[in-house]
Amino acid sequence: MKFNKIIAAIALEDDLAEGVIKAAYSLAEKDGATLEVLSAWPLLTSAMPVTSGDVAANSTVVSEAIVEQNRAARRESLDKLTEMQKRLAPSASCKILDGEPADAIAEYAEEQGTDLIVTGSHQRNFWSSLFQGSASRDLIREAPCAVFLVTKAYAEKH
Repeated sequence: MKFNKIIAAIALEDDLAEGVIKAAYSLAEKDGATLEVLSAWPLLTSAMPVTSGDVAANSTVVSEAIVEQNRAARRESLDKLTEMQKRLAPSASCKILDGEPADAIAEYAEEQGTDLIVTGSHQRNFWSSLFQGSASRDLIREAPCAVFLVTKAYAEKH
């Protein structure tokens, strides 16, 4: 099978991020495919409670300071992502999507006609994944295309 469009989906803080980019870059180079390195940024939903007479007691407000902190952190993450992409996959492009990782990446992959998503998997045992969740498992379920999982063992070999 030949791939034309590949996505490397990473979490910047994940120890598998570089291995995912390297694996995706290798696959893209082999097939002459385009590669995008993507990460997701959670939507800003945290807020401060408001107890004004004009607003319901359970309403929330996001202050301008919180919004600016969020923007600054997102810009910092994009800078880090860009640095990783340039160092590990120079011919690729990169982008940060907004939303929950599995949903945002699957939706973007479908819009772009992506053939393959490469992502990391820590292969937790049943109890760990039950309590900690699994972004890669969610992505596999949502993905509109093939998914290549990079494990710690694979990343260490390559």
